[in-house]
Amino acid sequence: MHKLKSVRKKLVLLAASGVLFLALACSGMSAAVFAAGDTDDEFTYSGPLDSDTNEPVREEQEADSGRVKLSETMYYDKNTRSFVYPINNGQSEVRSSAADGMVTSEPVTIYAASDTSIVVHQDGNQLSGKVQTLKNPGEYVISTQAGSDMTRLFSVTIVGKTTNGLQHFEVPEGFYMTGAELDGSGYYYTRFGTDLAAEGEYFLSYMCSASEKVYTLTVTIDRTPPELQFSGKIDEENQVRSALEFTGVEEGGSVVVTRDGAKVNARADSEGVYTLKDSGLYKIQDYDAAGNMTEYQYRIMMYFNVSSILFVLVAALLVIGIGIYVLIRRKSLKIG
Repeated sequence: MHKLKSVRKKLVLLAASGVLFLALACSGMSAAVFAAGDTDDEFTYSGPLDSDTNEPVREEQEADSGRVKLSETMYYDKNTRSFVYPINNGQSEVRSSAADGMVTSEPVTIYAASDTSIVVHQDGNQLSGKVQTLKNPGEYVISTQAGSDMTRLFSVTIVGKTTNGLQHFEVPEGFYMTGAELDGSGYYYTRFGTDLAAEGEYFLSYMCSASEKVYTLTVTIDRTPPELQFSGKIDEENQVRSALEFTGVEEGGSVVVTRDGAKVNARADSEGVYTLKDSGLYKIQDYDAAGNMTEYQYRIMMYFNVSSILFVLVAALLVIGIGIYVLIRRKSLKIG
């Protein structure tokens, strides 16, 4: 009887051990199944895709910095909403409202620490003083300077409403095109940019992959040279025997006039007419708002106009008067 109870006890313990083993096994299988199911295949990605590979654009982001790497030399800072250019091996930085290679019609701001020397070139010419805002149209290169050494940070192009200087439009690294129109109609583009070969008004939009902010550029391409209208006694060799008048300077344009190589301060009257009177070789350069230029050359010969005739008459009368005075004085003198 005692042996029977002992056997039953062992059977109960054995059964309990089996149940525990099965529970642990099942638990391990569940863990294995969960681990196998937790893969990238079941992850839903809602960010931007690379149009070439159709793969997600992987953002390299510094921990808790809010910065996304757009290129080897540029980050986008989500907190300050600016583009960051590290310098001195990351010990310092320069921030800007524009990305490297951006074309914009908006002013561009630059932020740098007081101990950082920034050099700005516009169209190849170095600007003097501390430059913090870029406004005028031109191609800008921003560099840091240490002694006589300069290191390029980024470049940006500012255009006016009308320009002749853009042949192509390319988005900066880390951006992609989202749309293009020419004179209100759809225009061909790729994710990298588009050509601006035709004249007309372009509307371009492109997005930053880091901020998902859409940037736009509206610009009119004009490559037609301006034209002036001249009047006066002009011969076939552009020699003028009168005053030379011209009109036709476009709104937003300008004119540069030189006479015998010296600049002339030429101004138009209330009706937009410019008048040149003095003799000499004139060079007239007519610029439109887009930057197109047409040059003219005329030589005004010696001629007599109303003013010169009056001047000669006054001079002649003055000489005659002096002569008469001298004769009278001589007759009135008494020789003893």
